[in-house]
Amino acid sequence: MKILFTFFLTLLTLTVFSQQADTLDIHSNSFENNYRKSNPTLKYSYDNISQTHNYSNNWDFDKDGIKDELYFVGAGGAHLYYFLKVVLSTDKKSREFDFIQSDSPFLTTTDTLSFDETPYGFVVTNLGKNLTPTIIVRLDEQTFYGNKQLKKRKIKTKNILISFEDGKTKYGCL
Repeated sequence: MKILFTFFLTLLTLTVFSQQADTLDIHSNSFENNYRKSNPTLKYSYDNISQTHNYSNNWDFDKDGIKDELYFVGAGGAHLYYFLKVVLSTDKKSREFDFIQSDSPFLTTTDTLSFDETPYGFVVTNLGKNLTPTIIVRLDEQTFYGNKQLKKRKIKTKNILISFEDGKTKYGCL
């Protein structure tokens, strides 16, 4: 009788735990559902394990006719920030901009972007007379004011411009 009761109790416990596991809502930092509605042609994925937003194959930063790789990689910690990483198709070198961090690397459309009203995100747009593809990242207050690397690069606003010319990174600000 004890064996039958133990078996029944074990079966009941496993059933309850399996139902609870099915109802758990695991949080994800992915923007996939947002982009599916707002920007369905955007190539995007998010890896929960590496905490990486992958925006690759959307833009050609080095103007060689091949679209390049763009990532925002999780830096770890209780409040997760993501740093910018770009790999150009011409040289395949990984360029990690660990001083350019965003806690919400959400692609904002250029036609609705107002830097005064948008507290986070990034944009890719063509700037200058050569229409160079440029990444503009909006930093939050904490990241901007505590960042010594920005001062070294003479960046004086929270809106950082990153572009590439002949494999070299060019910085600016708005």
